[in-house]
Amino acid sequence: MSADGLHGGDKLQAYLDGLLARVSSAQAVKVGFLEGATYPDGTSVPMVASVQEFGGSMQIPARTQDLNFKINANTGKSRFAKAGKANFAQSVTIPAHTVTIPARPFFRGMLDQKASTWGEQAGKALKAADFNAKTALASMGELIQGQLQDSIRDFTNPALAPSTIRAKGFATPLIDTGVMLRSVDFEVQD
Repeated sequence: MSADGLHGGDKLQAYLDGLLARVSSAQAVKVGFLEGATYPDGTSVPMVASVQEFGGSMQIPARTQDLNFKINANTGKSRFAKAGKANFAQSVTIPAHTVTIPARPFFRGMLDQKASTWGEQAGKALKAADFNAKTALASMGELIQGQLQDSIRDFTNPALAPSTIRAKGFATPLIDTGVMLRSVDFEVQD
């Protein structure tokens, strides 16, 4: 018997030590646009996501561009056309200008709507994973990744400019090529 009158407890101590090892198997999960994610042309996805989230301005230099038209021989009316279908082309100089991208807070909006539920969901994930933190955090990473992707898909306000809608062919503000959407990822850290 020990000096405090207690004895035994080896099995309890071994269980608690094992539980501590499982709970300590990971420390954090990062969710978002991870370092190294790029568009095919090398543009940083995190940088583009940041501009979309907080807004920004770009200076566009002056440039010369060919405009292609299809002119109706009977009426003389013209309309824009693709180069292969045009019968008239004109070179124009587009002056330098500033393009302003409004803030589209898809990430902060998702945090405002979903973060309050993550504590309870993390507790459930830990219990379901037999208190293995790495497994539970991976489960949380997948959950939050999906919530962020849903926020990108569902984001509508502010709406795109009419010229952007014409160029893209659809009105979903945060989706063009889908690279940003597919780049949402997570990483469990030890």
